[in-house]
Amino acid sequence: MTAAPADPRRPALRTATADDGTALRWQEQGAGAPVLLLQGQATPMAGWDPVAAVLATAYRVLRTEQRGTGGTEPGPGGRPPEGLSTRDLARDARAVLDAAGVDRAHVVGHSMGGKVAQWLAVDAPDRVASLVLLATSAGAGDGVPRDADAHRLLLGGDPAERVRLFFGDAWAAAHRDDVRTFFALDADRPTLRALYRASTEHDALADLHRVGAPTLVVHGTEDRLARLASAERLAAEIPGAELVAVAGAGHGLHLDSAEAAAAVRAFLRRHATG
Repeated sequence: MTAAPADPRRPALRTATADDGTALRWQEQGAGAPVLLLQGQATPMAGWDPVAAVLATAYRVLRTEQRGTGGTEPGPGGRPPEGLSTRDLARDARAVLDAAGVDRAHVVGHSMGGKVAQWLAVDAPDRVASLVLLATSAGAGDGVPRDADAHRLLLGGDPAERVRLFFGDAWAAAHRDDVRTFFALDADRPTLRALYRASTEHDALADLHRVGAPTLVVHGTEDRLARLASAERLAAEIPGAELVAVAGAGHGLHLDSAEAAAAVRAFLRRHATG
């Protein structure tokens, strides 16, 4: 059954059922060509609020909580967090598209959400009209060294320094509510560990040649959690992919960079109407 279009002024909360019976919470907002937003690990779907508010003026915007977070409820055969993979999360994304009555969507993934989006494009190419990959990588096989200090900060360092991994100081100071929302994930420690492991163990490098959707890769030159070299390798492995490197931007460029936002909107306009 096709869900009714949502009021563009406010998101509507809905539930989808994953293949193992897990109840997945998702939202829709706006009307038009469907755009699915997939967030990074340890961030809630509400972290997309500033982006969704803009996109919903022209598109039907879908968002979903990752399993184990934000009030998702495991079904009788629900998989435990341990052993969760980005490919599992891509199957969850397909369940949300099914619940929304959407055959094909423009998929926008940030960080781990970009890794999930890669599997969605590889395993279900008929469901992906176009692909935007923000601050992400092909995974462990790309050969780019990881910044161990940055990952330690991500997992539990000084909160102010963790914010700086994502956002510029001026933007963070001017958008304190958005920063709080971005980091306000409802999840227990085992789930957080499982999501982090899923992200760090992701490796789609050998399969990226199978991505047929038009693809835009957007990355900050100062991103310490996913190096620019990873984005360059990602774009090189996906046929026809475009790469936009945003000078001075960090890991949260999908929120704090006007240049990144403009690149994404231009790409969506081109492929949602072309």
